[in-house]
Amino acid sequence: MAKDTTGIDAIDKDGVAISITPSGAWMPQYIVGDTGIPLTQRAQSFLLVPGHPNELAGGKRPRVTLSPTLVVGPGNQVVTVSTPGGDNQEQSLIQVLFYALEFGMNCEQAVEAPRFQTEHLVSSFDNHAMNPGSLLLDERTPAPVVAELQKRHHVVEMRSRYASGAAPVLVRLYPSGMIEAGADPFFFRASQAW
Repeated sequence: MAKDTTGIDAIDKDGVAISITPSGAWMPQYIVGDTGIPLTQRAQSFLLVPGHPNELAGGKRPRVTLSPTLVVGPGNQVVTVSTPGGDNQEQSLIQVLFYALEFGMNCEQAVEAPRFQTEHLVSSFDNHAMNPGSLLLDERTPAPVVAELQKRHHVVEMRSRYASGAAPVLVRLYPSGMIEAGADPFFFRASQAW
């Protein structure tokens, strides 16, 4: 079994919903004294840069990318969405939500639609790299859009739909009682090749 983040979402006929993004259990856990508080790799999200908002200091919490999401809308519509993907999590989730809620796509269409990712901010992990101006685009992005973004000085890199860096799951309960769900099939296929 791969050691990675996952997303779990469910809604029942009564609108009871959960959205869970379990992550971080693949490194040894250390308990702080006798507090019962485990430390995992999420502490690596702190920076050792004096004055940075995410600087390691007493009483602070590290920036966390985990964003399981519940949305309740008009007529008691309920939506759950989550994804693995590190710093791409929030970016993917907001795009999937827009596709579903603003552009009227069904759940499967929303998770399969092309997404983009930026790496402008300092990475939460490893060496905390950042790539100002970077913009990773799905291969299905229309050429005129790519050209316009490049004209605006974005450093564009095209990637396969199988390399989006996230695997969103979206579940929706409509006011009518119908439950609909979608899961990213491209990520699943890519992960089977591992």
